[in-house]
Amino acid sequence: MSVDVIGLGKPVMDYVVNLPYMPPKDGEVYARDMFNQGGGKVSTGMVACARLGLKAGVVAKVGEDFTGDFILRDFSFNGVDTSRIIRGEQNTSSPLCITLSEEETGTRIIIGREHTVTSLTPDEVDYEYIKSAKYLLLENGEEASLSAARYAKKHNVTVMVDGDQFTEELEQMLPWVDIFIGSEYYQKERFGSLSISESCEAVHLMGPSVVWFTLGGKGSAGLIDGTFHEQPAFPVKVRDTTGAGDVFHGAYIVALMKGMPHIECARYASAAAAIKCTYVGGRTGIPTQDIIERFLRDGVIETEELDERLEYYLTSFGK
Repeated sequence: MSVDVIGLGKPVMDYVVNLPYMPPKDGEVYARDMFNQGGGKVSTGMVACARLGLKAGVVAKVGEDFTGDFILRDFSFNGVDTSRIIRGEQNTSSPLCITLSEEETGTRIIIGREHTVTSLTPDEVDYEYIKSAKYLLLENGEEASLSAARYAKKHNVTVMVDGDQFTEELEQMLPWVDIFIGSEYYQKERFGSLSISESCEAVHLMGPSVVWFTLGGKGSAGLIDGTFHEQPAFPVKVRDTTGAGDVFHGAYIVALMKGMPHIECARYASAAAAIKCTYVGGRTGIPTQDIIERFLRDGVIETEELDERLEYYLTSFGK
């Protein structure tokens, strides 16, 4: 099976909890929403690609327990090809996170649990599958990712990296990366007092031809063909920022597939991420193409389909 885009990373099972405010120590508060949902940077990026009309697939390894079962079901619900996902040994677990979002401040806390499924190895990657795609999205510099990046580069598959957190391994992979989109956390940890434009130039010198940093409520900024650009954030009522960067990456690839120039890709991706932030959970509020077009044209978010997705996740709570 050929696909448009492939993500290689670590899928996660999220336990989504939305609160009006964070309670004090020994206090209590009733959640506004609670449900299970698939998560993970690259994984949610692929869900965004599929939601926006691309054929998307994932190369990964998941646990041989309820976490792996749920992750696979959520990919299937969202139309992502799972044929190259490997199950771990018996009773191994996938990453599991509790995501606590607070509406009072629009912030979140993520609490992770140790997992036992081993990392994907280079020998477990289906390289022919990668060669069938036009884009490859990566999230870390582990051996399998590095091997896939080298292979993709050799076979004219465009490589994008989600630089959410800085690691030396990820940076060592940059010579084989075409598009780097990092977070403000990466920028601050790696480059400290450097400006965003200076940070973009530093990353560009390591290999990527296009460099962007997402900056939360301040929007995003990037370097394209030696010119620095800024993309303001769209003003929306934020309920939960979980997954906003993941959706940005996926939507950016969709825009590239549509032939948009990079500056327009950033605007399109910013719109997709803004719409996502109006719903709880990393995947609930991922828009369709029609929803994005209406938002960009009129500033209106059509909610009917998004509400249906929320209802699906609410009714599958605990399953």
